[in-house]
Amino acid sequence: MHPVLNALHYKLIVSCQAAPDDPMEDTETLRRVARSAVMGGASGLRLNSPEHVRAVRLDTSLPIIAIQKSYEGGQLRITPDFVAAKALANAGATIIALDCTDRLHPYGEPWRDIVRRIHEELGLLVMADIATLREGVLAAEGGADIVAPTLHGYTDETKGTFGFHPELVSALARETGKPVIAEGNVSTPALARIALEAGAWCVVVGSAITRPGSITATFVEAIRSLDPSSTSSHRHVIGIDIGGTSIKSAVVGVDGTVQLQHDTPTTAAQGRESIATALTAALQHTLAAAETNNIPLHGVGIASAGAIDSKNGTVFAATDNLPGWAGFDIRQYLRTITDLPVFVENDAHAAALAELRFGAGRGFSNLIALTIGTGIGGGVIVDGHLLRGSHGFAGTIGHQTIRFDGKPCNCGRRGCLEAYVSTAALIEEYRLLDPTLSTDQPEPALAFEIARRSIAGDRNAVQAYRQLAAYLAEGVANLSNLFDPEIIVLSGGLIEGQSTFLSDVQQNAQSLLHFGSKRPPRLIPAAAGRYAGVQGAAASVFDQITT
Repeated sequence: MHPVLNALHYKLIVSCQAAPDDPMEDTETLRRVARSAVMGGASGLRLNSPEHVRAVRLDTSLPIIAIQKSYEGGQLRITPDFVAAKALANAGATIIALDCTDRLHPYGEPWRDIVRRIHEELGLLVMADIATLREGVLAAEGGADIVAPTLHGYTDETKGTFGFHPELVSALARETGKPVIAEGNVSTPALARIALEAGAWCVVVGSAITRPGSITATFVEAIRSLDPSSTSSHRHVIGIDIGGTSIKSAVVGVDGTVQLQHDTPTTAAQGRESIATALTAALQHTLAAAETNNIPLHGVGIASAGAIDSKNGTVFAATDNLPGWAGFDIRQYLRTITDLPVFVENDAHAAALAELRFGAGRGFSNLIALTIGTGIGGGVIVDGHLLRGSHGFAGTIGHQTIRFDGKPCNCGRRGCLEAYVSTAALIEEYRLLDPTLSTDQPEPALAFEIARRSIAGDRNAVQAYRQLAAYLAEGVANLSNLFDPEIIVLSGGLIEGQSTFLSDVQQNAQSLLHFGSKRPPRLIPAAAGRYAGVQGAAASVFDQITT
């Protein structure tokens, strides 16, 4: 066994890094953090960039695992090429760590080439940062000296599996025949011990030791609800709405006032890292704007597509509109950027909160909000409280069945309401009446054209909307039976300007309801507007920091 590895066996390595734009991201500051960690008994360090390695090497001869983070093309990659590895070696690195996952990286060099050259030209050990057992085995076969599940939970294949997983450590130790360094979400001393008992050679701990902002935020969030000043009528928070095209952000007052609005392109098609980068940019821009305008902030609210575990601030599940987003720990990620408490909601839930607090739902305690577009989003308010469900799926209104064994739905079932009321459904209904409708345009453009024709009085377009109203009425009748709401609020570009659509839905639903004449459903248009998601995300913060 290599002498360096012998020196690290059953020992603690401390990762001394800071997030971009964190006040801790300073060479001299991190140098002092490293010195403090060594004084506390660390047997090794993990550092980012030659500059930091060179500075810390002046103070210690302990092993240094060195990396170079690259954000080229908006994607994070660890030590993307041999040039980066050589710079780290020249600065005093003992071990070079690099990304050895299967992810496609359009920038940099193949990891196997980097491993070979590090061995042949630099004579240093290589640590493979991987996400899965298979990747660990391949990395070991490809020449890596050490394997670490650092990236478990951060790749498409492992999405939804955040947290420390001792079983993966055990499997890596058993199958690779290489020393396994437990790194990633080892957040307590107890987990460090569990990691070693599971077969880890040694343990890397980072944020739980070296990031005071993240550590502070856990305490602040725990006690914030007891702070009497948090009920001040002058409170402001940041609201952020993550969409597939753009991320809207703004400062929102307790009365719903929106100011300092900003839109950031999402570039969602590039995957999770690109979305996270855009989210970072949106938050940092709005934080800076609030500071410039001397607006004190009390929290950050995030509205995101997907099923959201609001208790933990994670994305439980997501569709292809946000590729790779499922499993992402939004709250933990943003703790590297701000010390403010972060609350996360599903975007349709946020829209319901916006209507309840600031829009058409003000003065009501029981309501349902529906957003109609490419699908149907929904939020249910009962006795003034949003229903989230145990996994964030409450209010998934578009996937109630209205036709047994009916049209296929993108959820995998058949006969869902969303298969009959959506952009695609409107186009399908219109084409049954007018097969000459162009097929050259994308769905949103075609739906807009049908909507325009309906407003202009085109008979086929009007009939297509009437058919959608009949289908939606069946869903509304079901909702009325389940929840007996005071009002149902409808929004979405698909129905804007359709003067008879709401009344058609209401009349049809009333005819379907038992005792419908005594409890006719009341449908009203949404009032929150373009920044409903931002306002709803903010409302979630206000609700939770005052209770």
